[in-house]
Amino acid sequence: MSLEDGMRLSGMSYPELWLRHISLSGAIGEMELEAYVLGLLVPDDYQHNMIAQALNEYFIELGQDLPVGYRDTATAG
Repeated sequence: MSLEDGMRLSGMSYPELWLRHISLSGAIGEMELEAYVLGLLVPDDYQHNMIAQALNEYFIELGQDLPVGYRDTATAG
C-alpha cells in the first residue's frame, strides 16, 4: 500500500501524522511530509520508511496489520 493510500485509510490529519513522524526521530517539516505522501515530491528510501513506520504504528494501535509497504534499503554489493 502506498503512503497516500495508508494516509487515506488511517483517517489521520497531516499534523497528526507529522507529530507521529517526529516522535520516531523524523526530521522533515509538515509540508514536506504532506508533499511526500501526496506524491508531489519523491522521498528517499529512509524518509519513505519513516513515514510508513509512523502510519503502520498507528495501525498497530488499532489492532491492524502493517499495510503500508517499506522500501528495501539494502544495496547491492
